[in-house]
Amino acid sequence: MLSMPHLRIDVNTVLVEVMSTKDILESYDEIRDVRQINDDVFFISLFEKQFLLLLPSAEDPASEAEVWLFNDEFLDYPHVMLRECKLEKEQPFPEGTYRAVCLYEQESVVHSLFPYEEKITDCIDRLIEILSMNQLQRELEFHKEFMFYWNSQSAVIPKYHVYLQQDTAFAELDVYFGKNSIRLVDHCLVLSDLADREKGDKLWTHHLENEAYFIPVTDTREILPPHRGHKWTDKDLKNIVYGRQINHIDDYSFEKLKTLIPKSQNIILVFGMKMAQTMVTFAMKVKFRNGFGHTLIDKILNDIQDIEPLNTERKDYLWLCEQIGNDVGLNDKRILIAGAGSLGSYVSLELVKNGAKTIHIFDDDKLEEENILRWSCGGLGKGKNKALTLQLVLNLFHPEINTVAHCIKLDEKSLIESLSYSDMLVFTIGNSDEQLRFNRLLKEAKCSIPVFFVWLEEGGMFSHILYVNYQQKGCFECLYTNYDGVLVNNRASKNTEEKARNSIIRNGCGGTRAAYGTAILLRTTAALLDIIRDVENHVISQSTLFDVTPQGIEISNTNLHMERCCCCGSQR
Repeated sequence: MLSMPHLRIDVNTVLVEVMSTKDILESYDEIRDVRQINDDVFFISLFEKQFLLLLPSAEDPASEAEVWLFNDEFLDYPHVMLRECKLEKEQPFPEGTYRAVCLYEQESVVHSLFPYEEKITDCIDRLIEILSMNQLQRELEFHKEFMFYWNSQSAVIPKYHVYLQQDTAFAELDVYFGKNSIRLVDHCLVLSDLADREKGDKLWTHHLENEAYFIPVTDTREILPPHRGHKWTDKDLKNIVYGRQINHIDDYSFEKLKTLIPKSQNIILVFGMKMAQTMVTFAMKVKFRNGFGHTLIDKILNDIQDIEPLNTERKDYLWLCEQIGNDVGLNDKRILIAGAGSLGSYVSLELVKNGAKTIHIFDDDKLEEENILRWSCGGLGKGKNKALTLQLVLNLFHPEINTVAHCIKLDEKSLIESLSYSDMLVFTIGNSDEQLRFNRLLKEAKCSIPVFFVWLEEGGMFSHILYVNYQQKGCFECLYTNYDGVLVNNRASKNTEEKARNSIIRNGCGGTRAAYGTAILLRTTAALLDIIRDVENHVISQSTLFDVTPQGIEISNTNLHMERCCCCGSQR
């Protein structure tokens, strides 16, 4: 919340163990009065305000000092909590109203590292820093806690959940009423659960008569959340859409406000603005006096009866990805995955968790009991089609996820058709004949999208990832071609033939299963995610083979492009 302040006590003073807490407090020129309530509590006056200081525990190294503001309802500095705590006469503290002062961001300080005296000085320094802020500093700190203040001033129920496809341009929103919440959904966004029912009743009802709009704020200066002494009124809304000194919204948004004519007396406006490295999204209901016939900007400037802050939470997949640091480049990618076995299940799961929303999975196989320990969904779906089970699991992640199961083995016709609806192909099948056939088919089709071949070697030590750019030389068949143009076993393999034979599990009737654990699945999937990111960011542009081992990932020393390859070389 606040940067680590400069300690006000010199080194020699801090090191004197016998220095009392009262001595430390009285050493500050800013503190005018120090009263000791008991061994662990002091009452201090600072900048004409009174505070209760709760000392850290000497027995608990992780404890911290706490500060509470006393009997001041109107102090509107950042980080002074809104909720009041009243103490009666029977309490050991002075009777009155207290509000906590938040001095530390969660997990921002390891309190166990600080000596007892330094915890006290650090606490006081942070409090002085808050109370000494100028107007710009206060504004920046309020921005950090904008949604806390906004939602504290709004009704708790119902909550308004916002789903945006993007947060940089004006957008119309659809309004859906649920049992405990209301959804404000970008008109261009599709949510898969809007038609869901419970005991025959629809969970979400589309209210066409409700109008809602998203407006991005491009300049956040002088925009403060509602707080003590500052309730939002129509003046705050007018300042955003028609500021005299600061243009808070862009020209496109303003033009939309000038042309839209609302059909109802109440509308919902959702604003989004970048504050303190995070996107803040807040909604309000605007009530107008009169009905129809005027543009939205005219009604905002001349016809507002009241505005009501709405308890707002953003819920879209773009937002969730940004909150955990995902690269959002996968959000609009349509990905085809061939193979939903052990590796394919891990890859599918992690692609969705890393931002991919649209995935087509091809596999005609059913999950067998012997494979549940190395399948990403465990025992879920035993005896069922793997692709269908993954579809059910992945679509539960979020209503924007659109996983489509194709319960068939990928064939030539399906592959060519997929090029029209895919932005990326990932092959996680272990059959080399199929990979070679698909590789040649993609080359002949002049495939223009990124293609990844991912496979494991027996034994669980080695795996490989081949990125192919079919607009250049180098393809999957190159790995099966020697310098004379003769087809050979995969030249990228690290295992000896004996090692490969000893890593095969046979079922006694011609069926086989490669032996490997889950570690190779985890590291191969992680490596694939990194490679996909580098391809999407144009760090990797040429066809490249990667070797993945327990020691790490590296570009393979196996020569990829073979001049006499019958697929991409001179022998075509």
